[in-house]
Amino acid sequence: MRAMWLRRAWAPVGAAILLSAGSAEATDPMSGVRSLAMGGSLRGLPSGAEGLLLNPAGIATTKQFSATGFYSLRVQSMGHFLHASTADSLTNPYFALGLYYNFVYETPHYAYRLGEYTAPEGGTLRRVVSVDGASIVRTGSEAGTVIAIPLFSRFALGGTLKYAYYTLRSTPTAQQLPPDYTYVTPNIDGDRVVDLGSINHVVTFDLGATLRIIDELYLGVVGHNLWGHGFELPTRLGLGLGYRYGERLTLAFDAVIDFTSAQRCTLEAQPSQSAAGNPMLADSLCATSEPELSYRLGGGLEYILLSKIPLRLGYQFESPLSAHHLTGGVGYYNLEHNFGLDFSLRQGVNAGAETVLLIGLRILRN
Repeated sequence: MRAMWLRRAWAPVGAAILLSAGSAEATDPMSGVRSLAMGGSLRGLPSGAEGLLLNPAGIATTKQFSATGFYSLRVQSMGHFLHASTADSLTNPYFALGLYYNFVYETPHYAYRLGEYTAPEGGTLRRVVSVDGASIVRTGSEAGTVIAIPLFSRFALGGTLKYAYYTLRSTPTAQQLPPDYTYVTPNIDGDRVVDLGSINHVVTFDLGATLRIIDELYLGVVGHNLWGHGFELPTRLGLGLGYRYGERLTLAFDAVIDFTSAQRCTLEAQPSQSAAGNPMLADSLCATSEPELSYRLGGGLEYILLSKIPLRLGYQFESPLSAHHLTGGVGYYNLEHNFGLDFSLRQGVNAGAETVLLIGLRILRN
């Protein structure tokens, strides 16, 4: 029974553990044009794309129509991220609506391990093979619809219904595996493509709220992916404070608690023998694996210069790798034609020094 559990759980558990130190656990570029440059914050003061992605209640707090598109590049993994969305709180005074679509194509780099068994179903573990340097491809599509309701002048509630499809696959070459490897594990299909934890055709949802505490001080609370699906759509609790000082300065701070992305693995060495009978020592396997809490902290500011040029700075910390990120951005708004251009940057200063670039176009009408 124990060997069968390892066989069935090996691919998703292995992917979750390895990716917690890699690109999938790194801060998602799909946080919005302003949020990325402000340390991943703005759950307390979201609007437009930030409201759709970070806190659905936010699109009801400001009377605005917005259409947003952006492209983001994660340099180290050649990750390409596309976003398109629209949010409208002008047409109907009783509720706000929004739609968005995200697309991901990424080629992360990390090693992973495959178990080999003596029988297709319920066999005993024969050995574990390490695969390093194989081609790994992550793809994803996610679409969401948002509704938000303003309650009185200080409070708003919102929800997001999401549909998603993510794949994470690898194709090892013959040189990266032993010549006698038999491909009888269930996470390898007939084309010898290794599935490292794909999530096919799933539905989940977010619920959020915003509260204007005093004057221009706002509190945001949101539950992300309350029906969680692995490391791609983990269950999280987001808290955000936002403060607007006049028309020029915005300050924001967020904390996000992640309940399911990181995995605690209890290792157990698995000695085995090769097909030729020569002794070998397999890599360690997870005897047990369970979710472990992780968190992110981030904050930033935005100052609008000459009523046309927003300048943004921020900082973000991620607990799984004790990773520190510096963020920033600049933009340009044409108030007469209601459009804006934005550029954002996030640069890791340790734990792999991840670099994320983002360029976006926004159409706004108040």
